[in-house]
Amino acid sequence: MYIPSAQQIMAAGLAATGCMRGMGKDSIASGKVLDYAVEKCLDSDGNVRCTKPFLVEKDKCYNVEWSTNATLSHTTVEVRDAGSGEMVYYRDTNGQWTPDKGELVYLDFKPKVWKTGNDTVEYSVKTCK
Repeated sequence: MYIPSAQQIMAAGLAATGCMRGMGKDSIASGKVLDYAVEKCLDSDGNVRCTKPFLVEKDKCYNVEWSTNATLSHTTVEVRDAGSGEMVYYRDTNGQWTPDKGELVYLDFKPKVWKTGNDTVEYSVKTCK
């Protein structure tokens, strides 16, 4: 008997509600969130700190880009498994990523400069050309 995992159930639910539709032919995810070194996607003030979950495919290339509105900031991205919260990939500059497996992930942005954060991060994830 087949029993789906929690991640598979979550992905199916998001797909059914239309939350995971692409923004364009190559666009997988895009938007704006706040960066800050907190461990929750929704902080106590109601600020969104992580992206909405999106699906990635095994061995498919993705271009991850982001920028902040801060004058002095160096923000990094952590790609995390949506089911477990485990970090599956890390970058400190824009670039390409090829996942080892297909999964539902989200992006979490962290400032690298001490005493910075709470900056708006604009991000996009697209398939590589």
